[in-house]
Amino acid sequence: MQMNPSESTFRTAVVGGFNRQDVLNYIEASARQSKEHLTELRKEVDAARKEGESAKKENQALQKRNAALEKEVEELRKLLDDAAAGRDTAQADLAQLQSESGEMREELSILREKCAQWEQGAQAYADLKDRTATIELEARRRAQAIEEQAARRAKDVEEQAAQRAKLVQSGTEQLLSQVKAGYSRLREDVGATLSHASSELGRVDKALSQVLTEFSEHDATLERLLASCGEGSPKKEAPSLPTEG
Repeated sequence: MQMNPSESTFRTAVVGGFNRQDVLNYIEASARQSKEHLTELRKEVDAARKEGESAKKENQALQKRNAALEKEVEELRKLLDDAAAGRDTAQADLAQLQSESGEMREELSILREKCAQWEQGAQAYADLKDRTATIELEARRRAQAIEEQAARRAKDVEEQAAQRAKLVQSGTEQLLSQVKAGYSRLREDVGATLSHASSELGRVDKALSQVLTEFSEHDATLERLLASCGEGSPKKEAPSLPTEG
């Protein structure tokens, strides 16, 4: 430690050596300056230690936040997998409904063919009724009675067939309408689920990007702090001083 020239100059004593008071003053000044310098160094060390602890706590908090975000990402991925599984199940159900609808269409086609056959039979019977007009006059009454009875039966058959055909057609149309409505709702639900999962994944990616940016900033801060501590340390070894009681 360097002293001022006035403090480092000792007066010569009357009887050999240096003036005792000058030596004591020099020692006291040196001790006082050493103590002040040591106090300043301790303050700097304490400040650096506090900054390091603060940075360490902040780094730990960021690590916890990163772990929570990774957990949230995993949950969202699981949710997306569940949505994909639900979509596959919905597609399988839709395929089954389409198959059942095809079977119903085939059954309706068969019923329509039967109705056409019945109409052809009725038309053939009508033709036969016209041909019976040429039967001999003595058999007219009998033939007429038979024709009237057959006509009534044919009419009943036609009405019953028409009613059955209408009922089958109405039921089939209602079922097809229900199937289409269910398929539409299913598509809307699956679309909403996929949209929500995509939105959540986008939010998590944005949060992870912000965390990585914050890590970079804190790494730079720690490097500057370490560099500052290295520059603030004394280059020469300080003289050993007696510890305070």
